[in-house]
Amino acid sequence: MKQDFLNYIQETFQFQEQEMKDFEAALNKPLKKTLRVNTNKISVEDFKALALKNNWTLWETSLGENMFYIDREDTSLALGHTLEHIAGYIYMQELAASSSPFYMSEDMIDETEYNILDMSASPGWKTTQLTEYYPNSLIIANEIDKSRMRQLHENTDRLGAKNVYVTNFDGRHFKNYPETFDKILLDAPCSGEWTAYKTDDALKYWNLKNIKRIAKLQFQLLESAFIALKVWWELVYSTCTLNRLENEDIINKLTDKYWDYFRIISLSEDTSNPLIRAWPHKNNTWGFFVVKLIKKESVEDIKVKTNLQTHTQWFEKLSNTSEKTVRNYLTENFSLEFPGKFYTYRNEIYYGEKNIDFFWEHFFFYKMWVKIWKLEDGEFHPNFFLGTNFEIFEKNTLPVNDEMIHTLYSGWEIEMDDQWHDGYYQIHSNTTPAGCVKIKWGVMKSLLESRFMRKV
Repeated sequence: MKQDFLNYIQETFQFQEQEMKDFEAALNKPLKKTLRVNTNKISVEDFKALALKNNWTLWETSLGENMFYIDREDTSLALGHTLEHIAGYIYMQELAASSSPFYMSEDMIDETEYNILDMSASPGWKTTQLTEYYPNSLIIANEIDKSRMRQLHENTDRLGAKNVYVTNFDGRHFKNYPETFDKILLDAPCSGEWTAYKTDDALKYWNLKNIKRIAKLQFQLLESAFIALKVWWELVYSTCTLNRLENEDIINKLTDKYWDYFRIISLSEDTSNPLIRAWPHKNNTWGFFVVKLIKKESVEDIKVKTNLQTHTQWFEKLSNTSEKTVRNYLTENFSLEFPGKFYTYRNEIYYGEKNIDFFWEHFFFYKMWVKIWKLEDGEFHPNFFLGTNFEIFEKNTLPVNDEMIHTLYSGWEIEMDDQWHDGYYQIHSNTTPAGCVKIKWGVMKSLLESRFMRKV
């Protein structure tokens, strides 16, 4: 453990000797496993019944009815390779990391149609959590780092995030869209002091010079978010770090500049301290910081250069002919009806349910809701997640047992009898949709991509 970091914590927060020992000890302990039930796909009660059947033990947490500690006697199969995870019923999510959407929503589902910005979205745990709290809203999930986009795309697909549209802007760009969003979540890039519990090398390059450099960016992002926020609407700022420079000092700097334009909403019973801090030795979680504010007035005296660029999308709205092909296939083969719009990029087909006319013109999209796969030579081909993002189809669906799921999820094929004709099918285990497969010449093969496969 880097001594400079420990000295900073002790001096800044005035920890006594015993508390410092507790703090250091907590950083060397593994965290309890926690998961979030994706209520867009399964109710909490139904998941509890499923967990009981799997001999999983669940304990309630302090952060919402769908966040649980989990313990399993049989750990031979990693949770990430279970049917429940692949089907998008759960997200393995550290408890404190779930707190920023929790406090934004006050743990209540709001069916109002908002425009919501998740300014730093990857890998997608916050984004997909927001879709549960705000199922009818349009959610812009922004990620500046293209190398992190893949995780964001995969998680929104796996969890069936039907109202998410992905962008790739520097977060400071959003100040060019003043008063555009009803709610903004900025889980800011930070020094990542929370990783200290994982490895002794986590804080190898920790120093105040680096912290101040990161803090400068954090304030620029927060100011950009504040300008893009509508009046009388809410912004949540959070980090997974402990020092004051990236947390209280950022809020104080915003207060110094815009003190008359917002107020902080208390998240704590202690009214003198309205923010939330999670400590490893006090809460058995990551280090985490959350503050929530409401904008009171337009920032009219601040001259913002509005730059509403018009973008040419890579995506195209599907032609009438192609859309008819896709809809006919989904109806005739699976009895699926889609009320929204289809989009295409390089023959891949994406589906969206929200009106995005303003954003379509002024934002450049990297992803539109979920990918359902592709058109090739005038024929539609579904992907694996089409078979998990909906309930059990009315047509061309077949039951599988645990052994068959293990075989398919491990990348192996299954020989079928002659009753199954060539084509695509949805498989299911009892009442759990388990993906799409392809049967050809009497052999069934999963459409699950290799990076999701079980390692055997």
